Amino acid sequence: MTDYARLDQENLEEFRDPATYDLEDAGYMDDLPVIAQWAQTLGGPLLDLACGTGRMAIPLALQGYDVTAVDIAPAMVAWGRQKAAKQGATITWEVADARSFHLQRQFRLIFMLCNAWQFFLTRADQEALLASVHEHLLPGGCFLFETRNPNPRNLIEPYKGGRREFATADGERLVDTTERDYDPVTQLQRFTSNCRWLTPNGQLLREQTKYTTLRYVYPQEMEALLHDNGLRIRACYGDWRQEPLTADSPAMIYVCEQDGG
Repeated sequence: MTDYARLDQENLEEFRDPATYDLEDAGYMDDLPVIAQWAQTLGGPLLDLACGTGRMAIPLALQGYDVTAVDIAPAMVAWGRQKAAKQGATITWEVADARSFHLQRQFRLIFMLCNAWQFFLTRADQEALLASVHEHLLPGGCFLFETRNPNPRNLIEPYKGGRREFATADGERLVDTTERDYDPVTQLQRFTSNCRWLTPNGQLLREQTKYTTLRYVYPQEMEALLHDNGLRIRACYGDWRQEPLTADSPAMIYVCEQDGG
């Protein structure tokens, strides 16, 4: 039997080190034009679920939107607050679980990026998340989220991101070597990452092994899940260029509204 509680705790380890998280994700903003487009279409206020360190919340706040940012990891929120303050961005930050939070307000656009959907490992987790979205979505508002497309490239073919190297702010080298495997019964993909921090001349300073487990959902399964939880698909893309979803698409990006919304 799969120990989902243990997997949830393992998944949180990555988010206890926001500096390394930002280092490994630095420069990625492919999704900003689409989020900005929908924010302009729908208006604010905006809710960034699983916001991390504010990668998306900060630029939107700097554009003048009323932004609330929610994440389960206190370290990520604390780091995000510091980044926002340095840039002069006003954001309401909340430490909360996306499956069970209550902000006592509603939003025109709720978005959840960087494949955070895949951290909800069970059907019960997914439905709890969607219930939270319902509670916080204004009439006529939309929920936008992305998840990886369960195609051979993402599940079976050799992992191209298996080894990455970064230069840290204090002059160290970070080498991240990652392997993955997939269980088609549970639809869970497990990553094992060995992180090694080295001096410039290659001397090992410290080492950490991290485990990340992600859940895949197939397109027809996703349509049924959203329908059964009171959401209607308004738009669907296969990538951030807004190309149609196909078997070869890297992602499944959904923009949903409440039935009757």
